[in-house]
Amino acid sequence: MRTERIDIRKLLTEVLGSKISDADLKREAVRAAAEQDPLVAWEKALSIMQGLCRSGSLKWLGYVEKGGARFVRFSDAEDRNVYSLREPPTVRAEVVPFLPRGFVKPEDAGKIESLFTAVATCRSEDELGNVLRRMLDTIRDMVAADFAAIYVTDEELSGVIESIASGSPAPPERFAPALTDRWVVEDGHCVQVADLRRGGELRRYAGRDGFASVVVLPLACAGRKYGVLEVWSRTENHFGSDDLGFLSLLAMLAGSMIRNAEHLESLIFRDPLTQVYNRGFLEDQLEREIERYRRTNEPVSFLMVDVDGFKRVNTEHGHPVGDIVLCTLARLLEGKVRQVDIVARYGGDEFGIILPDTIGEHAAVTAERLRRVVEDYDFSADYPALAGVRMTISIGGAICPDDGVTREDLVEKADRALAKAERNGKNRAVFFSMAADEGKA
Repeated sequence: MRTERIDIRKLLTEVLGSKISDADLKREAVRAAAEQDPLVAWEKALSIMQGLCRSGSLKWLGYVEKGGARFVRFSDAEDRNVYSLREPPTVRAEVVPFLPRGFVKPEDAGKIESLFTAVATCRSEDELGNVLRRMLDTIRDMVAADFAAIYVTDEELSGVIESIASGSPAPPERFAPALTDRWVVEDGHCVQVADLRRGGELRRYAGRDGFASVVVLPLACAGRKYGVLEVWSRTENHFGSDDLGFLSLLAMLAGSMIRNAEHLESLIFRDPLTQVYNRGFLEDQLEREIERYRRTNEPVSFLMVDVDGFKRVNTEHGHPVGDIVLCTLARLLEGKVRQVDIVARYGGDEFGIILPDTIGEHAAVTAERLRRVVEDYDFSADYPALAGVRMTISIGGAICPDDGVTREDLVEKADRALAKAERNGKNRAVFFSMAADEGKA
């Protein structure tokens, strides 16, 4: 094994020649090697090395300090070389193991006990949001922070799906996702920056309101990563070891809360077989969307989906195979609608889909897309005995306000349109207004 401590440009040149096969990544490496600002070059190089770690080409080894400088170290999976990326002097983002290192002060014990009580009695998503806000308020009070925020990310780390904040004004942006998503979310470390004002690229996170230090901690529970907790101060070197211990405790508590809320949602609102939403949740959300229409005049569309010939699958292949088909259909439907849309199992082999802020023409496009994806899908990939079996769906649609302004109206009209689709040969989508125009709905 040989260890190299080399500068950014030499490192990028060597890695460029031996490790990077992707053309886009090569272009990024070339641009990083040509970057004049050493801090920007370091951030770009770090991002590239992190990408190679995710692909398995490299392995992160942590930090080493030598001669007053600090290096981020990576090992080569093939030839065991160790690459050391020298950290610019202006970067002071400390990555440490995420472990509580302090104790809760006696005078703060009551606040912690109150939070734990609130967590224990949390029974809904709205309550979860309120408890997390209380937690952020408590954090700001107990560590004298100026701003605190929770960012819940999706599993692929492609974006923030929920954020909750306490304090005003807020920092100019979420702190360095390229840095924290790798070290905090994926690897479960704590990132602390003691002084954002020392110049370079990190200075932009200080903003006009003069934030000086930040701590970023992971939200995780039972091996699942949910996002990050950020705590900001306008004072440099603000957070001590006791603060980190306390913040670590509350970050673990927040991760547990999110997991429990997710589990509670699964128990109460999810269909146990297909894992899409159940009928009760669907009807409740449809009521909410209609109420929203009354406030904002934004339309909502509702689709009723029925599996053509599903009884034959159960008869010829058995109910376990029928269950596989329903689970696959649920996955296909969820994969072809927007994140804001709601797919639910209505009952038996029927599904309901809510399309918020969607007019009839756009709902028809969505319905046709769903019909085609099911028609084209090879179900034998999930169960070989279904080779040659062609599954299709029929869809009935209704629009608020065109076809009704109550939940009962929309469900009834969509059901009547679905009956029209089935009478006309199945494997088609019909909307109530179309069927009514023909006088046969």
